[in-house]
Amino acid sequence: MFNGSSRLPLQGMLLRVQTDFMPSQPIIFLDTETGGQNPAIHSLLTIGLVTLQDGEPTRPLHLPLRHETYNVRPEAMAVNGIDLQAHHAQAQDAEAVAQAIRDYAVEVGRVMLGGHNFGFDLAFLRPLLPDLGKVFRHGYTDTKLAAQFLIHAGVLPKSVGTPLDQLAKYFGIEYAAHDALEDARTTAQVYVKLMELVRKADEQ
Repeated sequence: MFNGSSRLPLQGMLLRVQTDFMPSQPIIFLDTETGGQNPAIHSLLTIGLVTLQDGEPTRPLHLPLRHETYNVRPEAMAVNGIDLQAHHAQAQDAEAVAQAIRDYAVEVGRVMLGGHNFGFDLAFLRPLLPDLGKVFRHGYTDTKLAAQFLIHAGVLPKSVGTPLDQLAKYFGIEYAAHDALEDARTTAQVYVKLMELVRKADEQ
């Protein structure tokens, strides 16, 4: 779909769109851990946030969410490694978690959200935070979609793949998977590396 004549203009366009605001405009990267894949059924368990400012992830925040009843799948819990008893003891209720996210956002300003395969996280986040569109800017950046674009454009090797762990390994980012805060931090770092790839490609 992309040929040699179209690659550089497209990369240049992506560079202008994505990097014009990076030095001055933070992005809040967010990740969730859940008890399954269906937001209508399964419990949202933890939320991790970092603020990408001047190319560095800052202001880490990890929010465990308490439920009276936890609707989880065993395979999901095996992946995320959350001990529900310990989780429940330190977690906060939905109202407190939602307010903590609002307070976190206020300190930065109304900025864009980012994530990896972010539609999944948003599906769990919206019921918790129905005023999401007022707390954050509309639209978001997704490193999975960005990586897919760069693979199709020939900037990122097809062998890398788009899962977060594969991208982290490719870029030499230390990564311990399936913790919401760690995933948010790693996603922010991957975002920076993807933008560096675009800059280098645009200079060629």
